[in-house]
Amino acid sequence: MPLSYSYTNFDDNDKELSNFAKALALPVRVAIIRIIIEHNNVVKREMLYEIPFNIETINKHVAELKNLGILKVYGIKGNVNYSIDESLFDQMAYRFSMLFKSARHLFVQHINTDYEAAEVTPAVNIRNSMPTLSHFGLFISQQRNLLNITQPALAEKLGLETENLNQVERGEVAFNPEKLMLLANVFGITPTVLKREYYSYRIAELVDESGCNESLLDSAKEKIHQMHAS
Repeated sequence: MPLSYSYTNFDDNDKELSNFAKALALPVRVAIIRIIIEHNNVVKREMLYEIPFNIETINKHVAELKNLGILKVYGIKGNVNYSIDESLFDQMAYRFSMLFKSARHLFVQHINTDYEAAEVTPAVNIRNSMPTLSHFGLFISQQRNLLNITQPALAEKLGLETENLNQVERGEVAFNPEKLMLLANVFGITPTVLKREYYSYRIAELVDESGCNESLLDSAKEKIHQMHAS
C-alpha cells in the first residue's frame, strides 16, 4: 500500500533539524561540543586535543563544524578561541523538545495500556506538585537536590566558589546569566527552557522591586509589540 505522504514535502524546519542532527552524528563531534560547553562556551584548539583522536581528525571535524555554522571562531592567529553558536543551539533545542513533546502522549498511552491491569498509581505531575519558588536560586537548589548533586560539585561544574553558589541558592546574590548554558548542560534542561525560567524570575523581581503592580507587565508587552513592529 503506497504511503499517502510525499517525502519530498518536508518543511524547512524539518530539513534544518535533520541537517543539525547529521552534523552531530559522530562521537568525536559530540565530544568537541561537550568540551566547549563545559568550559563556559570558550576553548582554545589545544584543549580539544584532549579528545582521544589524532590531531588531524580533530582539526578536520572542527573545520567542518565551523563551515556548518555550528562553531564560531574568533581571535587572532596563535590565540584562536572556539565557541558554539548559542542562538543556533537554542533554536535546535527548542525544535527537538517540540518533536519529543509531540510524541510524549504515545509513551503515556503505552504506559497506561501496559499497567492498567496492575492498577498502577498515576504518575505525579512534578511541575504541578512543585511549591511556588520565590527566586531562581531556589529553583537551582531544588533541581540540584532532585539530581542528587552536591553544592560543591555543582559549583565546580559552573566555575563558581561553593560559597557563591550557596549565596545564589539563598537568594542573597543574583545568578550570572552567562552560566546558564553550563547549568542547562548539568541539569539536562534545554537552554531555551532554562533561559525562560531564569528571565521570568528576573522580570518578576524587577516588577516587585519597582513597587509597580502587574499593569507594568501589560505596558512592557505593548512595548515589545512596538519594538517588533518597527
